Amino acid sequence: MIIIMPNINNDNIDLNLLKVFQVIYAEKHITRAAEKLGMTQSAVSHCLQRLRHSLDDPLFIRSKNGVEPTARADEIAAPIQQALGQILETINQPSSFDPTTSQRTFHYGLPDHAVAQYAPLILNRYAKEAPNLSLSLYHEPLPRLLEMIEANRLDMAACVFKELPPRFRSCRLFKSRHVVIAGKDHPFIQGSLDMDDYLNARHIIYSSDGNRNTYVDNILQAMELKRHVAVTVASHMAGPVIVSNSDLIATSTMELAEPFLKRYELQCFEVPFEVPDIDVHLIWHQRHDRDPAHQWMRQLTRDITKEVS
Repeated sequence: MIIIMPNINNDNIDLNLLKVFQVIYAEKHITRAAEKLGMTQSAVSHCLQRLRHSLDDPLFIRSKNGVEPTARADEIAAPIQQALGQILETINQPSSFDPTTSQRTFHYGLPDHAVAQYAPLILNRYAKEAPNLSLSLYHEPLPRLLEMIEANRLDMAACVFKELPPRFRSCRLFKSRHVVIAGKDHPFIQGSLDMDDYLNARHIIYSSDGNRNTYVDNILQAMELKRHVAVTVASHMAGPVIVSNSDLIATSTMELAEPFLKRYELQCFEVPFEVPDIDVHLIWHQRHDRDPAHQWMRQLTRDITKEVS
């Protein structure tokens, strides 16, 4: 593979040198890098010298705790990681996939408000079609999901986004509709919900950092209205439980609310003002486009969301 970079003294870069660079960059220490690579420290130092000559940059400067990357090293670290990841993926990619025998673990980004609705359906399909497959779920904000997918620590993620880097792929899964939930014994909301009820009620909202100004509040503010936010929680799934045992109400999505409506005898209403629906997409890295196992999991996800919607 030929990697073209400015200020390179050789036309061809030995891929082994790039692997050494990647590990030194991650470890920030020559000795630890050598141990991880299964090489001697002198061999790693020799590789680094060759790479320094090729790139015409010291790449790493000694520090009291090991080595620190130069600006040039920081600049090329992510492209090198991506290139090596694509090469490894190509070499290791299976030509076929049999879900009945595979023991693969899929690492899947799924927001906690969708776990109750979709995780059981995925696991039921596993039990029927792929009994040896396993699933690891992650609830992370979009920037973190993109980092994990880029680093090949996450296979795919269901999320909401405005724009993706070009190396990512996506497909639309479903449109998420907003609803309002209230406990069955709410003191004044019984059987119907109008705007006065909504504004007079005390609200519980999801907020990972305690911020009470959500997109719903921005919509109300544009209407010169304000609701009373009494409680914030850092988990979407805590909302239905708290609502069922209090006079609080929550503006939620149907994906979150539906699994709990019967269990907690919740009342469910349309939002008494216009809140745009949310398009939920499945995203993955382009390196997985032709991976048969990945294609199977993506299709399973699409099938399940179509069945629910």
